[in-house]
Amino acid sequence: MNGTDEGPRPAHADAYRLLILAELPRALSLMDRESGSRTSGCCDRTYWAWKFTDFPGARFQEAVCCLAYAWATPFEANRFHRSARVLEWLTSAVRFWRSLQHADGSFDEAYPYERSLAATAFTTFYVGEGLRWLGAGAPTDLRDAATTAIRRAAAWLCVHDETHGVLSNHLAAAAGALEHAHQLTGEARFRQRGRYFVDRILARQSSEGWYEEYGGADPGYQTHGSFYLARYWEMTGSADVLESLRHATRFLAHFVHPDGSVSGEYASRNTKTYYPAAFEMLAPHDPAASWIAGTMRRSVTGSAAAGLGSVDVYNFFPLLNNLVFAFDALRREGPSSVQPHEPGASAPLVWFPQAGIARIRRPRYDAVVGTAKGGVIKIYDRAQGRLAYSDCGYVGRLRDGRRAASQFQDSRRRVDVAPEAVEVETAFAVFHRPTMTPLRFIAFRCATLTLGRFAGVGRLLKRLLVSVLIYRRRMLALTLKRRIRFHDDRVEIADDLGGPDGCRFVSLRWEPTYTTIHMGSARYFVDNELADPPVEGDLEPVDPRRLTGGVSCTRVVRFG
Repeated sequence: MNGTDEGPRPAHADAYRLLILAELPRALSLMDRESGSRTSGCCDRTYWAWKFTDFPGARFQEAVCCLAYAWATPFEANRFHRSARVLEWLTSAVRFWRSLQHADGSFDEAYPYERSLAATAFTTFYVGEGLRWLGAGAPTDLRDAATTAIRRAAAWLCVHDETHGVLSNHLAAAAGALEHAHQLTGEARFRQRGRYFVDRILARQSSEGWYEEYGGADPGYQTHGSFYLARYWEMTGSADVLESLRHATRFLAHFVHPDGSVSGEYASRNTKTYYPAAFEMLAPHDPAASWIAGTMRRSVTGSAAAGLGSVDVYNFFPLLNNLVFAFDALRREGPSSVQPHEPGASAPLVWFPQAGIARIRRPRYDAVVGTAKGGVIKIYDRAQGRLAYSDCGYVGRLRDGRRAASQFQDSRRRVDVAPEAVEVETAFAVFHRPTMTPLRFIAFRCATLTLGRFAGVGRLLKRLLVSVLIYRRRMLALTLKRRIRFHDDRVEIADDLGGPDGCRFVSLRWEPTYTTIHMGSARYFVDNELADPPVEGDLEPVDPRRLTGGVSCTRVVRFG
């Protein structure tokens, strides 16, 4: 049966509608739809079809949300609406999700016996949303299976927390999941625990507006986390959450770039993804959200920002579900009557010292400097709407084969920030980005399948992994002093490098794009990576033999 509109739809909602309809077949292809299969309802195709992995990841079951919306909601060209087959597949998907649940109520994401707060929170949230979409149309066995698993997951969330770092998007998803559990079961403890997670987020929210992600600010990640808080606000009406979101949105708006991208390597987690739902949902209530939503709609259908066409399967369902909520917000609310407003539009300098990010604006360009990331700089041509220059600092190879770079997160660096110039001093650090080998994988699996079964050991293992992949670094006696001067028609970058550990390098060069930490949601392709803007100055690799005595490099970016 094809769906039809229930009323007028704003024209700009069509971009979301068409994307959703184009990707729903892919969502279904990721699911084992054979009713007699042992893995019927599993949405981890790598596991059930290719058989390349040894356990199914629970987070792929987040497909329940977008498929439930498509089944329940009539809109133009929606051939999935009220399909009996889709409802059968949804029932299988919920059953399979429940089968993945540990006896204590938790779920795994990255490895067996992980007992992941993220997997438990996100999947419970999205199954709860799917159940809400289905309403009275949910078959009894589907509703019973979902309710049982949601109650057990919520009970687990009541006594467990994220212990390896502050990840606001995980905590916000946990709050939303617990609110769904409360509304489904009526148990007050679930709402109380959900509020606990919200209070943790708000207590750690910077006075500058940003939500903490592993100790720093990341606008790309924040577009994702803001959605769960926005849904929590819709479900509870909590006024302080709305005010927090308004504050966060005013911060984030400064990092929506003229080329349609958002965030970048100057942020703590290097992400460039854009999740639009929070801003479409908040647009009728907040001028900055209305501005972000309107400005970024053109990016949703392309790859100016990392979106559905750029992400891999691990972010496919979170992003597709997000588009569903963005579309539904426009479908329900229509165009926002709130006048869009860009915060700080005329300010020559907007400086966030806690985040370690500065935005400098001139009539011809915007420049964003990540002082906390060692002077990473992005420059955007405002007239042409393009990336004019990207500089992520210096990266090189040591004699022992390890790599070292000037880019790492540290908001305590010595910096001097003014509208006319930014100066940053940073040391170099050895960084590690290990990958799996057969022997490492065997050892890791043996550990997770034996010692990892014990919850306390599992938490220690998670903290160890985070320490190695994100925080681990070894400082070197090599320093970069970067001075960036901003003129109306040009930007000048002057670098001085030197120190006794310079003799340990066999190669060193500045790079327009690179990162130094593990982050699965970073390094998705965006269009501005194709840019090859003209730059004057020292573009060749640095001669490492000169580093001990000191090397100076300059580059100039001109406009007009």
